[in-house]
Amino acid sequence: MTEDQKALQEAAQRFLKDQHPPARARRACEASSAERQALWAELGAQGWPAMLVAEAQGGLGLGLAHAWPVAHAAGQYLLSLPLAAAMAVLPLLPQALDKDFAWADEDGLVEGAGAPALALRGQDLRRLPPAAQQAGLDPTMPLGWAEGEGEPLARLSAPQAEGLRARLRLLRLAEMLGAAEAALRMAVAYACERQQFGRPIGANQAIKHRLAEGWMALDDACLALDAAARAMDEGSDSGLDGAQWLAVDAARRCAHQAIQTHGAMGMTWECDAHLYLKRIMRLAAALEGEVSQDILLERIWRAAA
Repeated sequence: MTEDQKALQEAAQRFLKDQHPPARARRACEASSAERQALWAELGAQGWPAMLVAEAQGGLGLGLAHAWPVAHAAGQYLLSLPLAAAMAVLPLLPQALDKDFAWADEDGLVEGAGAPALALRGQDLRRLPPAAQQAGLDPTMPLGWAEGEGEPLARLSAPQAEGLRARLRLLRLAEMLGAAEAALRMAVAYACERQQFGRPIGANQAIKHRLAEGWMALDDACLALDAAARAMDEGSDSGLDGAQWLAVDAARRCAHQAIQTHGAMGMTWECDAHLYLKRIMRLAAALEGEVSQDILLERIWRAAA
């Protein structure tokens, strides 16, 4: 990371350590709407949700290379608010609220018979009404079922929709890697502290080598993620597939290793390891809903050929 990236990440870590420690993440589904709105207002005051919005439109005017370290910190502290999604969507809002002009759509007709056709579903930007929160797979991130179709704000062009999906993928990867790093650090601390047969369990190669391998996998994934973010800031998403393949694999490995390192205690509700595992599994499922690891590997193989 550059000095600017480190400064942004450290600022986010200090804020979240004070305002959203793991104890608060544990009771996220019990928090009132007022509590969540107050925390969201504090996040907004830091400017992080609008990092990718141009300065002329009230944002910070930064790129994904500066946004991903903040999303990474959100994962480390299991932030129970959709910061990554807000970062990805907010750059579209100024365009949606600008009613001075609208793009004219083409007729959308194809002449011919007997030829295969691909139908694309339109994508709109909509404002949805507030929904009652409830627990899902990840107990640190409350969910809600949207009722109705919401208020349409703007129709997204194909490049806008693709850009939104790419930004969201990258920021979710950053959040997932943050959760994985926190889980791995917790496992390392426990391996250094837990004594068996007169020495720390981390002195055993069966434990320390796996933790070291997890750390190297995380480091590789973060380097790939940073390279992908810089490429996207320059208009190319060529590195995103490779970053996702590395990140999902590394994060899952670290989450499972954190639980195994804690032994039987790692399987209990009292140990925070399961919270990181569930955050990682939820984000991995969302990412693989867009594109699976197998498809990513095939894409990477073809790109390298």
